[in-house]
This record gives sequence, structure tokens and C-alpha cells, in this order.
Amino acid sequence: MEWLIIILNAAFVFILGLFIKNYLPSYMDKKGENLATKKDIAEITRRTEEVQQEFRQEIEKYTSDLHFKYDFYYKQYSSLYCKLYEIIIQSEYVRHFLGLTDGNKFTFDEVPFIEISPTHRVTRQLVCPTSESAKYSQSTEDIETPISKFNKKQLCDYIIENGEYATQELLKKAVSYRFAYSNYAGNPEVNNSSCEDQANNEEIQLIRDIVCLIVKDYNFLRKELKMEYNENEIKTGILIL
Repeated sequence: MEWLIIILNAAFVFILGLFIKNYLPSYMDKKGENLATKKDIAEITRRTEEVQQEFRQEIEKYTSDLHFKYDFYYKQYSSLYCKLYEIIIQSEYVRHFLGLTDGNKFTFDEVPFIEISPTHRVTRQLVCPTSESAKYSQSTEDIETPISKFNKKQLCDYIIENGEYATQELLKKAVSYRFAYSNYAGNPEVNNSSCEDQANNEEIQLIRDIVCLIVKDYNFLRKELKMEYNENEIKTGILIL
């Protein structure tokens, strides 16, 4: 009986030795691999979530910027450039109409902007009708109409008043024009300015630049707002009736 116990113990020790030698190392290696795999997956998951979060933030920022830009373009278009473009349309139609009626062909380079003067109303009044020296007095009044208000000065004043919607270049030109106009021969409030010649040259160049910028900017905004636009007007800055 004792021999049997000894033999069984020896067999158990032998089997245990085999297990420790052969199976346990591979088991421990596999266990280590499993632990490493779990750590790798956790790290990959963490990095994936970080990238997704960064991507979402960038998309939100891009969408916000895009919405702001679209909203600002619409405000520029509706609050400033539509009105300015209307004024340019009238100028170009007057050019066309003068060509039809008087045969006058003023080119854009010669006269970048054509305006209509206010109509005049003359009033005569008899002074002291009962006196032998009765006389008539006469007064002349300028009557502004919606057509005559569409002029160069109004154009630039309107740009300056709505400067928050104008491009930097257009605003610079408008402010410069206002100064040149203060010494320009065509300004009824100016008489014999000492720098009249320089102001005249600057006035015509500035108004030409302003008209071209308005036409280009107006069509650019319509293009960005997915509206009908004229590609030639974007390129040349010259309105086509």
C-alpha cells in the first residue's frame, strides 16, 4: 500500500513537472498577449475618439465660418451693393439714351459716370403792384427727383454711410473721392480752388475705379450667393445693359 502511494505521488510530481515545463509557459505567454492586445485596443480606441472629437470640432468651426461668411455676403448684397448697382444702371442707361437721341457716344473711359442735373423751377412774383415802380422778382429753385439724386456724390456718401458692408478697397476709394470732390470743378460749392486741376484728374480716375469695383463686387456676391451673375462684369467691372 505504501509503495502504491509512493508511485502515485511520483506520478503526480512527474505530471506536474510536465505541466510546468510545457503548458504553463505557453499559457503565460498567451495571457500576456491577451493583456497586451487589450491595452492596444484601449489605446487605439482612445486615439480614435480623440481624432473624431477633433474632426467634429473642425467641422463645427468650418460650418460656423461658412454660415457667418454667407450671412455677411447677403448683408453686403442687400444693404449696400444692390443700391449702388442701381445707380450704375441708371448712369449706363443715360449713356445709352443720349446715344439714341443726340448721337452722343460717350465712352466709359471718357465719362465713367453720367448723372442727371436737378430740374429748375423759376418763380416770378410781382412786387408792389399798386406802385408806379412795380417790379417782378424772380427766383430759381432746384428740384431734386429720384433720378437726379442718383449722382456721384450720393454714390460715395452712401458707401461711406454703410462702410461696414463695403470692401476695404471700395471704402478707401469712396473716402478719397469725397476729398477730391471738395476741390473738384464740378462741385457747385467750389469756386477757383487752388488745386482744382489735380482734383479734376483725381475725381475722374476715382469715380471710374469706384464704378468698376461696384460692378465687380455686386456680381461676385451674386455668384457666392448662388444667384444669377455676369462673368464679364466680374472681369471688366463695366456694366452691360
